[in-house]
Amino acid sequence: MESGLGYLLAPFISIALGAVVYREHLTTRKTLSTVIAFSAIAALIISAKQLNHWTYLLIASTWGAYTYIKKLTSLDAINGLLIETLFLTICLALVTIFLELPVVWPYELPTQSGHLIWLAGWASIIPLLMFSYATGKIPISITGFIQFILPLTLFALALLLRTQAISNTSFTLIISTAGLLIILITYDLIKPRQP
Repeated sequence: MESGLGYLLAPFISIALGAVVYREHLTTRKTLSTVIAFSAIAALIISAKQLNHWTYLLIASTWGAYTYIKKLTSLDAINGLLIETLFLTICLALVTIFLELPVVWPYELPTQSGHLIWLAGWASIIPLLMFSYATGKIPISITGFIQFILPLTLFALALLLRTQAISNTSFTLIISTAGLLIILITYDLIKPRQP
């Protein structure tokens, strides 16, 4: 639930950065959908019990900062991902050494686990490359609207696969917010532009 909320709040950071820093114009419908969605999420946070607030705030702020850095950098998608991978590898090595964490080498894993690790790598790299490429080409506020796909997917997985308990109020807020966002943004995208 907290990870879904974090990724649900992150697009608002991108939308705000686009409007404030990059002076991107938001249509009335996009502004309305943003306000409605943010209000529904605030109501969801207030009504939810036993939330770890630091978890979703940390996820939202780091993903929002990541999107901003992607927009700011002059690196292309592949070089940017290479720098990120090197940085994370160094951080992981330092944490492993200083915290004396156990290391499991690939040859120590069952064959099926090795295949799943490779699959997980590709499942991470391809969307990150596409995100990096798109962030450099489209306005950051539009990137924010597209980012709503991830949290809605996380909520759907939490509800359907993990059978995570959720209150009727939270469920109603999530479904109504998602539906309203989809309707307003789709209408704004397919409506013919006025000359």
